[in-house]
Amino acid sequence: MPGRENSLLISGITEFTRETDLSAYTAEVRFPRGIDRETFLRDYWQKKPLLMRAALPADSFGLAAEELAGLACEQEFESRLIIEHGPGAWELRHGPLSNADFASLPDSHWTLLVQDVDKYLPDVASLIDAFDFVPGWRIDDIMVSYATDQGGVGPHTDAYDVFLMQAVGRRRWRLSYGEYGEEDLLPDLEQRILSRFDADADWVLEPGDMLYLPPGLAHWGTAEGECMTYSLGFRSPNRHELASDWYQHLLSLADEQILKDPHDLQLSSLAELTSGTRDGVAQLFDALPSTESIEFRLWLGQYLTEPKPQFHILAPDQSWDANDLEGLVAQGSGIARHPFARIAWADLADGSVALFVQGESLIQAPSLRPVVKRIAERRRFSATELATILHESTEAGALMVKLFNEGILEPDETSA
Repeated sequence: MPGRENSLLISGITEFTRETDLSAYTAEVRFPRGIDRETFLRDYWQKKPLLMRAALPADSFGLAAEELAGLACEQEFESRLIIEHGPGAWELRHGPLSNADFASLPDSHWTLLVQDVDKYLPDVASLIDAFDFVPGWRIDDIMVSYATDQGGVGPHTDAYDVFLMQAVGRRRWRLSYGEYGEEDLLPDLEQRILSRFDADADWVLEPGDMLYLPPGLAHWGTAEGECMTYSLGFRSPNRHELASDWYQHLLSLADEQILKDPHDLQLSSLAELTSGTRDGVAQLFDALPSTESIEFRLWLGQYLTEPKPQFHILAPDQSWDANDLEGLVAQGSGIARHPFARIAWADLADGSVALFVQGESLIQAPSLRPVVKRIAERRRFSATELATILHESTEAGALMVKLFNEGILEPDETSA
């Protein structure tokens, strides 16, 4: 294991999948006594932290430290090394990393973090099934970290919800309920680390334990010995980001109709901006879609399912048709959502339903609402479930074929 001679065994992973029987394990979060899903959403989600002992089986986390190091050396993965050299002295290295990076590390006080591990390792992605009590469209990724003794990323705040799942070893988490701003950050650091931190809670997590943190809560994780932690992070776009994209979308819809003076133009002053002028400008704006419009709902769904640039999905080499899907059913093969795919759905004001996929909207007839809902909610389907959808209607079958030909759905290699 790393930390003994300052070197991780680089596993040379070039195929980002492993032989895993996903059907053998169905994740389910165990809440503390007296708390169920409804209580969590009402009292804790985006409000306050929750410590959950033995929330998941300790054997749910199969990724080894050596494998994580291998991923950090690959171009496809976003990875970081964070090293604490002393109080207030931090070093950040961005991946892809090398054997030399690991060989030069000290014995303690460093952390390796790898983003989006769920996009490539099915057994890591399967953990997401345990979180079917929170909005699925918010889920961003599972980051996996390895830390040597006293390793961490320093005290900080995040602008998103996160579930911190302890996989291997022990990690101490200190929380602070105080208010922190830009003025509280250590200067001249790329990593956003707080210069002060007043702990209000102090917990040590062991394998299977989990800690939920809402956005903005200051926290500080420190490894006690070698440890690994899985972090399920959620998208939380802010007002600036939403407004920027929405108004840019409105700009793309605006034509070049000019502002005209009112027919009954009367001026008491040649320099006055009259109420008629203001009304004319307002009418030009009123012609654009409002936040009550179908256009707004479509934009929102497209915005929230837009993938990161590196996770766009290419169409498969093979073109699929209905007979091909029936062939999968005959073979007893299930299907799965592509691990990169972001999917959501919404009812529209005219009765139709929209399926949002990878930043695009597919508008469907009201009769397809159950199928659209099922596709958006599920990550994999058995052969029997696929047959049910295909035989639902011609339109349902056509939608499944379209999703296959866009690479959104694919045969489930773990089900055959």
